[in-house]
Amino acid sequence: MKLRSLLYLFLFPAWEFLLMILLPSEYYVGASCLQTHPYPICGFHFSPSATFVLLVTAPFLISIILGLWKEWSELVAFGIPSLAVVLVTLLLLYLFEKSWISFFVPVIVSVVLYSLPCIRLDGPIKRAERLVWIATSLIVSFILCIMVWSGISIMV
Repeated sequence: MKLRSLLYLFLFPAWEFLLMILLPSEYYVGASCLQTHPYPICGFHFSPSATFVLLVTAPFLISIILGLWKEWSELVAFGIPSLAVVLVTLLLLYLFEKSWISFFVPVIVSVVLYSLPCIRLDGPIKRAERLVWIATSLIVSFILCIMVWSGISIMV
C-alpha cells in the first residue's frame, strides 16, 4: 500500500472536520418560523448554500483535477467514487435530513463503487487501498451527517 493512500485517511476527514468546527451553521441550516414575537417558534432544516456544497466537495474535486493534470490515476480512482459518495450523502441529507438513511445508503454506495472492477486504471489496486478509500469516504460521510444533524437540532 502506498503512503499516499494512508494520507487520504487523515487529510480528507480533517478538512471536513475543520468545516464542521469553523463553518457557521448559516451556510447549511435554514429556519421556518411560525412566529417571532413575543417568543420565536422555529423549525430548522437542512438548506445547503452553494458555498457549503463547494467547500464540502472541494478536496475531492481538487484530487480529481490534480490526478488528471499530473496523470496520477490513483487520485482519479479515489476522487470520483468519493465525490459520488459525498454528493449522495448531501442529496439524502436534503431529502431525509433527520434519518439514518442519510448515512447507511452512502455506506452501500461506497462499497459498491469501490468494488467495481473498472476502478483500476494503471493496474490492479490492492485490497488494502480499497479498504482505506472506503473508510475515508465513510468517515467523511459520517462527519457530514453529524454536522447537519447537530445544526438542525437547535431549539428556539
